[in-house]
Amino acid sequence: MLELTERQTASYIREKINYILLEYNITFEQVLTVTCDNGANIVAAVRQLDEYVETLKNENYILEDDDGDDDEDDEEMFNDIGNLAPNISLVRCSVHTLQLAVTDVIKYSDIRIRSITAVAKSCRKASYKPSFDLGKVPLPPLYAKTRWGCIYEMILNFYSNENFYRDLGKKFKELDLSKYWDYIRDYRNALHPIYVCTKEMQAKHMPLSEFYVRWLQCMMEVDQQPTNELAESLAASLNVRLQQLQQNLPFKAAVLIDPRLNYLSSSVLSPEEKQEARKFLTDIHERLKSLKPHSSQEASAIVSPSTSSLDDYMTKIFGGALPSSSQSTSENSLAKQIVSLDLEPHQHHKYDIWKHWTDRKVSNPEGIAEAALCVLSVPAIQVSVERGFSGLALVLSEARTKLSVENLSNILVIKLNEELLDSVMPKMYDWKEYRA
Repeated sequence: MLELTERQTASYIREKINYILLEYNITFEQVLTVTCDNGANIVAAVRQLDEYVETLKNENYILEDDDGDDDEDDEEMFNDIGNLAPNISLVRCSVHTLQLAVTDVIKYSDIRIRSITAVAKSCRKASYKPSFDLGKVPLPPLYAKTRWGCIYEMILNFYSNENFYRDLGKKFKELDLSKYWDYIRDYRNALHPIYVCTKEMQAKHMPLSEFYVRWLQCMMEVDQQPTNELAESLAASLNVRLQQLQQNLPFKAAVLIDPRLNYLSSSVLSPEEKQEARKFLTDIHERLKSLKPHSSQEASAIVSPSTSSLDDYMTKIFGGALPSSSQSTSENSLAKQIVSLDLEPHQHHKYDIWKHWTDRKVSNPEGIAEAALCVLSVPAIQVSVERGFSGLALVLSEARTKLSVENLSNILVIKLNEELLDSVMPKMYDWKEYRA
């Protein structure tokens, strides 16, 4: 986490991304995607970063300053210009996009929402407290105008305690909701699938294909409410917003490798989209090979079997050509594996796609499983960023305002990656016993 002290333009954010990569010794070849919301500056920063990497690659960038001296920091980051990633893909946060689909339809300015909110505020008057205590009903929560989920929770309170509020409205005119009960029911029923979907998407990690399955379930449940006045426009908005998420290559690749979506006779991707996704998977496979420290040595150690006169004789009789090298055989095998994804049997929507490819990595370590797991690792949401902000608020309290930047960063790295401690800390003692 980095404090930004200047105006958050796209160029400034791009420079800070470069700084973070250098700080943690991460090369551009290791960066596949960036997940962000629809903020114009963030989207532009990712695009600039992509163009920056492509420029470095195409121009064979020479690291010199005005005096001709090498820049040591830049040299450390760009010491292998020839192997830079061809592109860095932008992935828009699906949770944020889901919220936009709702706000396309549900407006805080709607007079009915404002009237229901006014009743929720009036319920807090001291004169009504005995009624809520006697009925054991919680007060309807208030909300921030920008958060439809909080509006939903307020309306859910009325929906779940309708009989209580009807009786209360008969006693106190100020709390009468008789004109809005139909709207309250429609709002709750139309928004309930989206609210549940949002909560499910806020898991630690959500692969792109998994979010797609959840989104489709959400659309189905909204579509199944033909008499709901909000459902039709909400379903249309969900469909439009989904199309925006479907355009990036990581999404298409995630769909291609998921037998819940891409299977024998499935038309989830067009032929052109499948070709794009196959190439994307192949490129990831090659990038992963290039990142392995001994990959080049291992490749050179592979010796093609020498051809003999019998091989030539048999080829002359039966036709065809001898394989030029073991490398071409490997490439052909990889291509066949990728094409065979279209022939997978159709799996249930709750099928564990992560286990599917983890098992394949064990059974076929030289195949595309590693590239598939890389695609599944692309986060569909940026909830981890929000958790990071929450973690920062807990660490940087009023009693700890003099923490140095280095110490604060180290504490956050540990706090936000606690699940990794077992694998990275020495096994000399049970560290959990010493945890505060």
